[in-house]
Amino acid sequence: SGNHHAANHPATQEMKRLLAIFVILYSSFVISSEPTRLIFDTDMGNDVDDLMALCMIHNLQKRGACELLAVTVTKDHPQAAAFVDAVNTLYGYPDTPIGVVRDGAAKEAGKFNLLADKYPHDLKSGADAPEAGGLIKDILAKQPDGSVVIAQVGFFTNLARLMDDAEAKALIAKKVKMLS
Repeated sequence: SGNHHAANHPATQEMKRLLAIFVILYSSFVISSEPTRLIFDTDMGNDVDDLMALCMIHNLQKRGACELLAVTVTKDHPQAAAFVDAVNTLYGYPDTPIGVVRDGAAKEAGKFNLLADKYPHDLKSGADAPEAGGLIKDILAKQPDGSVVIAQVGFFTNLARLMDDAEAKALIAKKVKMLS
C-alpha cells in the first residue's frame, strides 16, 4: 500500500543496531580513556550487518578505542569462522581468537561465508576453532572485574548456553560491565 515507513525497514533497524554498538564502545572509551575490552558474538554470514559491525570494531581498535578479545560465532557452519578469520586478517588482526557454536540451530552457509576462501586467512574451518562458551569463559577469567563488554548480533545461542552454566554465569556477573 506504499505506507511502509523507512524507520521500520530491516536495513534501517540494522543500521540503528550498528550505531548503538558504536556509541557504546566509543562512549565507554571516552569515559575511561582505556580501550573497551570487547567480545563480539555474531551469526556472521546471514546479513551484511555483522560484517559491517566487525569492520567498525576493527577500525575502533586501530584508533585505540577498543580491544577485540574474541569473536564468537553462533552460525554452525564451518565457513562462518573462516570468514571471520579472513576479515580479522584483512584488518591486521589475524590472531584474534575465534570460538564457534557446536550443535547450533543455523547450519546454512549464509550469503557471505563462502567468500572466505578468496582471501588470506589460516583458520580454514570452524571445526578447528574452540567452542564459543569455553573460549568466552577462558577470556573472561583473565580480565579485570567489570571490564568487558559483550556485543551480540544475531542468535543468542552462545550466551544462553553460558547463562545455563553456573561457573560462566558467575564469571559474567563479575567480569562483564555491559551486554549489548
